[in-house]
Amino acid sequence: MKPSDLSKKGHNVMVLIYYGKQYALRDQVAEVLEQMHVPYVELGDEDLDRTLKELIQKEESTACLEGERDIFMYFSDVPVDTIEKIDDALKAKGIHIVHKAVKTDTNLGWKLSDLLDHIHAEASYFQKREKLRTLVSHPDPVLLSTNPKYRDLMVMGFELLEETDVPEKMYDTAIHLIETFPEHA
Repeated sequence: MKPSDLSKKGHNVMVLIYYGKQYALRDQVAEVLEQMHVPYVELGDEDLDRTLKELIQKEESTACLEGERDIFMYFSDVPVDTIEKIDDALKAKGIHIVHKAVKTDTNLGWKLSDLLDHIHAEASYFQKREKLRTLVSHPDPVLLSTNPKYRDLMVMGFELLEETDVPEKMYDTAIHLIETFPEHA
């Protein structure tokens, strides 16, 4: 992809895109990026052992773009408002890319595979947290008013959401107890 007006401002503005299992979305994603004049490089599994620093210096897309992981976008020096516009344009096409990251001094030294693993684990953690929030925000009104154990379970769920650094296993346990109540009561 040719440099855009964004790149001419002295930054290495670009998007790295790994399609993985969602290779079928390639044309639609590329169309959005091209319409917004955002340079991009497409990655594949052969890039997994390369660092992000190496990948943002890459000028050509990888030959084989299909892979085994979920779709992922990496934004290198892309302004926040442009990231939001890209995300909105993709969503308008029905494309929701959950796994995204922006360039940091720390992640530049990471291998793509390590960043993908980290992003996937982080997304899983926050999905479970959100599921617990939904469960405790919409309790069974009858059980809530008649069953003290259920009430205590809802309170425990809220307390977990108030804490920081809660192990993912605790979210798993709380979700399981709520979803299977009163089996474990």
